[in-house]
Amino acid sequence: MKLIKLVRANFPIIIFIIMAISINAQDSDMKLKKEEIINRSWKAMFGEWQNDDIKSIYLEAVFHGKEVPNKMTVKRPNLFRNETNSGILVFNGQRAAWVERTPDEEGNPRNPEVIDSAYWRHFEVDIALIFPAFFEYPSELRGIVEINDKQTYELYVELPLGGIVMYFIDVDSFLVSRRHVIWDGEPVEDIWENLITNYIDFDGILFPDGYSFDGREGMEKGIYKNVKFNVEPSDELFEIPEGLK
Repeated sequence: MKLIKLVRANFPIIIFIIMAISINAQDSDMKLKKEEIINRSWKAMFGEWQNDDIKSIYLEAVFHGKEVPNKMTVKRPNLFRNETNSGILVFNGQRAAWVERTPDEEGNPRNPEVIDSAYWRHFEVDIALIFPAFFEYPSELRGIVEINDKQTYELYVELPLGGIVMYFIDVDSFLVSRRHVIWDGEPVEDIWENLITNYIDFDGILFPDGYSFDGREGMEKGIYKNVKFNVEPSDELFEIPEGLK
């Protein structure tokens, strides 16, 4: 009986202590260092794989309701190949080019050509949308951002050629849930947002099933299929012919 009275008498104090512990625990989670957030995000996606274990990623992406997917290959850190219904684009880490082109709508042949240098940085962004750039390049932890009543860590990454990607990492799952892209680095008001709403288990690795974005006719979703890791692509797949101007 005395024990019951003692508990009742101290019940508000006990509740306060429990709440304080809970709040302190949450506050501790919110103050994780950047390196720990990145490590937890890696583990959430890649499990027991180490950073050096992931060499390349291949996937097929369907956008804008097209039936034929783009076949994309990334070889870390900065090689990219995109096989489209218009031809084949490659990025060799410095420059980008059409190395193969299909005829235009009227059947006229189109020659391979180097892409305008103003757009080379966009290919780094394409890579960063497939493989989070904070695993590859320096990043800045900009704090905690609440989005749709959900708290996320914001990691800001400036890519080598000038593009910018901001990743929003769920504080519970440590998976990326949203990205903001500034394709050309400036102006900052031109931000392209895309959302990741679902991850799929690909042979023990959690990878987005695609992402949603504001398209020409409202929200669209690009779908990822046939995702593969460590496909061992040769460097020749990303080469730009020497004589190509």
